[in-house]
Amino acid sequence: MTDLVSAFRELDAADLDCMADVFYRLTETAFDVGKDNWAQVYALIACAAIDALDAQ
Repeated sequence: MTDLVSAFRELDAADLDCMADVFYRLTETAFDVGKDNWAQVYALIACAAIDALDAQ
């Protein structure tokens, strides 16, 4: 997870915002179709993007 946040810190704010939005939507979709494990993965990626955005 730390490596993911570090890699995301290389991206600009617009890209991070877009990634957070995309992975948030993927999280919702996965939950809607009963793929809870995938939803957790997508949520963690969205959180990593938000953490990197907050660090900027």
